[in-house]
Amino acid sequence: MSRCDACGAGELEVFGDLGEIPVLCGVHWADAGEAADSPVGQMTLAACPNCGYVRNVAFDPAVMVYDTTMDTNLHHSPAFAAFSAELCERLADRYDLRGKRILDVGCGQGEFLRELCQVSGASGHGFDAMYAGSTGPDPSGAVFHSGYAPRGAALPEFDLFTTRHWFEHIADPFEFLADLRERAGDRVVHGYIEVPDAGYDLSTAGWEVIYPHVSYFDAYALTAIVERAGWTVEDSGTFFHGMFRYIEISANETSSAGTAARVEDRDRTLAAVSGFARRHHQERDRWEQRIAELVAAGANPVMWGAGSRGVQFLTLADRTRQLAAVVDVNPRKWGRYLPVTAHRVDPPDVLTHLKPSAVIITNPAYKSEIAAQLGALGVDAELLVA
Repeated sequence: MSRCDACGAGELEVFGDLGEIPVLCGVHWADAGEAADSPVGQMTLAACPNCGYVRNVAFDPAVMVYDTTMDTNLHHSPAFAAFSAELCERLADRYDLRGKRILDVGCGQGEFLRELCQVSGASGHGFDAMYAGSTGPDPSGAVFHSGYAPRGAALPEFDLFTTRHWFEHIADPFEFLADLRERAGDRVVHGYIEVPDAGYDLSTAGWEVIYPHVSYFDAYALTAIVERAGWTVEDSGTFFHGMFRYIEISANETSSAGTAARVEDRDRTLAAVSGFARRHHQERDRWEQRIAELVAAGANPVMWGAGSRGVQFLTLADRTRQLAAVVDVNPRKWGRYLPVTAHRVDPPDVLTHLKPSAVIITNPAYKSEIAAQLGALGVDAELLVA
């Protein structure tokens, strides 16, 4: 048994074996054979009955490589870009960031940090091993580093740290938070953490339960780990149709009121955990059969979305590549192949020739956006949310 990373008190209990799944679900290959031969890793999920924290206890950091070949950028979606812009405005106003210093850990390709600096008048440092742009100072006031954020005294000083959809990737999330708290010292410092919401992912088919995600947090577990690391919770909630969980934290903020975690959040996650393995395997089988039926009916079905959810879905429900196409709005993926299944990714305009009558998506947050894009392409198809 493993001790819980979040509360530090409970023992993790195994509840789901998903088998072997793609390790590098954010990488896209120029060669189909290399894509098919890309590594797989074991997914064995365990939960803490004390706080609801979930972890892949079979995770092997040695096989999980992050570099500039990986692309998990979501800003090509107008819906996500709009959400991110609203968040920048919110943080700039809430923390009066003009003239202050931001540390963005897991900055992706830098879109969020650039916008936050521009909106707020702050400066900042962004770190990410996946960052493929120009390093060094940026006109926005940010400085970008292609690599992991250092620990200890090597970290740049900061007044606000942000980490969006990276915290769940860290093998030792408690150490990460404890180190940031030590760096804050006796200064007033704030933090913003955003992760996939465990309550959402574990109550659905779990297409976002992917190998790079070591940990899964709901409000209760996220509160437990930040408080154990010495931070005070300022606010917590969900964004983006309930799919993203955020928590805002502080150090040395004397006026902080704090926000108590609710036991109901933990209990809801644990209820989802108890039925997850059965539900997940049922959904895998159901969608494999559904795709076969659509093909037999001449629907020429396609998949829209080659992100991590799409990769997981394709691996588990269309390994034999029955779908007519996989499309994505990110041009860096076009003409390249997805891990394990080696599905080729094409631009959406190929659908004008394929004329599918069924389009499968794995993220309901993008349903309206994709429907509008299909309409603009002149494609009359039923949108099916997996």
